[in-house]
Amino acid sequence: MRNNLTRGAAIVVCALACHTVTSQPTSLPQKINWPVFMHQHDMTFDRLPQNWTEAPHFGNAMVGSMLYQAGDTLRLQVFRADVHDHRDNTYGWTAYSRPRLQIGHFSLHPVGKLLGCQWRKDLWNAELTGTITTDQGEIRIRHFTHADDMAIVTELAPSTGEQGCHWTWHPVEARTTRGGYPTDAAGIERFARSYGEHYAKTLKVYKANPAGRQEERGPVSVWVQDFLAGGQYATAWQEQVTGRTRTHLVSIAHTYPESTAADTAAADVTRCLSLDRSTWVNRHRTWWHDYYPRSFVTIPDKGLESLYWQTVYRFGCTARAGRCIVDTAGLWFQGKSWPYFTMDWNIQSALWPVYAANRLEQGQALVDRLYETRQALIQAVRPTAWQTDSAYLPIAVAWDMQGSREGDMRYYDLVGNLPWVMHNMWWQYRFSMDDHMLRDKIYPLLRRSVNLYFHLVEETGDGRLRLAPTYSPETGVAKDCNFDLALFKWGCFTLLKASERLGIDDPLIPRWRDVTRRLVDYPHDEYGFMLGRDRTSPKNHQHFSNLLMIYPLYLVNIEQPGTADVLRRSFERALSTAGPGQRQAMVQAHAGPIGTAQGLGDEALKSLKLLQGDLYPNGLWYESPCIESTLALANIIQDMLIQSWSDPAKEESGPIRVFPAVPSAWQDIEFRDLRAEGAFLVSAKRTAGRTEWVRIKSLAGEPCRVRPGFDGQVQIQSDRPLNLKPVSPGIFEIDMQQGDNVLLYDQTMKE
Repeated sequence: MRNNLTRGAAIVVCALACHTVTSQPTSLPQKINWPVFMHQHDMTFDRLPQNWTEAPHFGNAMVGSMLYQAGDTLRLQVFRADVHDHRDNTYGWTAYSRPRLQIGHFSLHPVGKLLGCQWRKDLWNAELTGTITTDQGEIRIRHFTHADDMAIVTELAPSTGEQGCHWTWHPVEARTTRGGYPTDAAGIERFARSYGEHYAKTLKVYKANPAGRQEERGPVSVWVQDFLAGGQYATAWQEQVTGRTRTHLVSIAHTYPESTAADTAAADVTRCLSLDRSTWVNRHRTWWHDYYPRSFVTIPDKGLESLYWQTVYRFGCTARAGRCIVDTAGLWFQGKSWPYFTMDWNIQSALWPVYAANRLEQGQALVDRLYETRQALIQAVRPTAWQTDSAYLPIAVAWDMQGSREGDMRYYDLVGNLPWVMHNMWWQYRFSMDDHMLRDKIYPLLRRSVNLYFHLVEETGDGRLRLAPTYSPETGVAKDCNFDLALFKWGCFTLLKASERLGIDDPLIPRWRDVTRRLVDYPHDEYGFMLGRDRTSPKNHQHFSNLLMIYPLYLVNIEQPGTADVLRRSFERALSTAGPGQRQAMVQAHAGPIGTAQGLGDEALKSLKLLQGDLYPNGLWYESPCIESTLALANIIQDMLIQSWSDPAKEESGPIRVFPAVPSAWQDIEFRDLRAEGAFLVSAKRTAGRTEWVRIKSLAGEPCRVRPGFDGQVQIQSDRPLNLKPVSPGIFEIDMQQGDNVLLYDQTMKE
């Protein structure tokens, strides 16, 4: 494994002073047999999945697939994440003007009646293998979505009785899956009453996209779908026969405003089928073999451990730098009412696990996309006069991030989406310490997002600052809305830190400092933090945006004196939504880390189990599906094992907290190369409920403070002599430089 310490390392023990010793930790990290480890987390099927909630699914952060039985056929459903319409706002807000679109499916028609299967979804190689059984024979199958190329591959080897099995193509009409679009003048009036009176004069009666058409380009078939607004998307396929093996290869392309998708998709099919098959498949596998070992987690609950690794797999399928960001449904879009990116919680929480997992490539996609479309965020601001200094992110956007504050007037006062997304971008920085990214891509947009709040600031008679009433997600407008108070204060603290880091003498520094000192306190009552000054937190609330100051912003945290009571009341109120009929996966996706932030490991485990129990058999969740709650499971587990947050109000970085919220039932745990703020890779092992060793590698040379959680005397082993300085009870400071490795351990754990 990487980051191992050299044999000639210096070893010191730290109490009140440091001196050289010759002891060794009980057990150093051993090499992981990744194929064997991942094999135990594969999904297996001894009957054919009956719908998409049971289906094995595959993807490369742009195109994807899933397989399941549909009547007397096997359905291969295919997807492309960036395919959306491109109409302007005369067709309404995003759900109607620029909705994400379904692609369609292929049906495999067997000769005989489908009886069953023996399948394995191989995580290590990101492919499905096995057999399909019919009353006329069997069909051997291998299926994968190529990691690099836009290619969905299904290899079949039918027995004699199934030689006549064949594929058919079934496209989906290119229109929104959200109902309610008007078909006449009366419908326009109803639409305007719901979404904004300006639509009464501007909205057009729906006009369908042109009908799709099939073209044959030699051996390649292409389904071409043009847009009314220009551009097109296309699905191309070909079946190639080599001996007994029949390779069905699909490619999907999307272009706008150019209408070249059909050319691209057809060329991709031809190119991929012409490549040496073994080399090409190995290239796909190599991507995944490089992806998984970026970090390692093993816990005693093997069911949760398998879900954790299946979640890591799903991240590799759904987001990647240079490709797509995670949208509401994730890659495997099934239609329904949310054909867009939902920016008031879903996208933010979906990315929470990527940072500690040391999979920053999956988070980088969001940073890059918002930077590329920053002009759209400026043009979305209303009133337009505020565009000179502000930016705004609508609740619902497509891949192009187009929209405006007036697009859906139900949410005109929902102004916190962009600052909240900026927190994800800040984490991308803090876990990487990439100052160029901070200066060029994050700082300017964060500054504009906070500036919008300055247009809403009011000064009270007692000299305090407060915001005009704003919208708390999924609840409505509130005075002193905690959602926005927390984001406004966090944004100002963060801009102060960023400007100091970058050496920018920003003229707004006095205003940012003023907000951190004079902004009104967060309203709270007997149920913890309220929605706002005039609204308590409802018992059936499913959207804990009123608790952002706890997680993920840590503005109010357990290390501050006098906070324990309000933190606990807020957590208990969140958990009270765990009743019948609640969307548990969504609720626990945020409630769980609120518990781990308080060190409540056993309570957080209950939350985690509620989330686990609400997932579908294949690990997905809800109608579209909603991918964020599926992915959030990994975040809760990570927060049990490691936390590295900093109090935004303090200058120094927070310590790396090892095993800060471990459930009492989890006695034996190990993780490797989880990433901490400050760009540290951290590994640790816990045996019989006690921390045995902690290993840290510095990637950026930032100040290192750590709370290793040892019961006995701390010892350090390193490549060169390092000082281990106690700074407070249980917390140590290590003078690490970039590239340094240290191993901390408890001598009393030695056998």
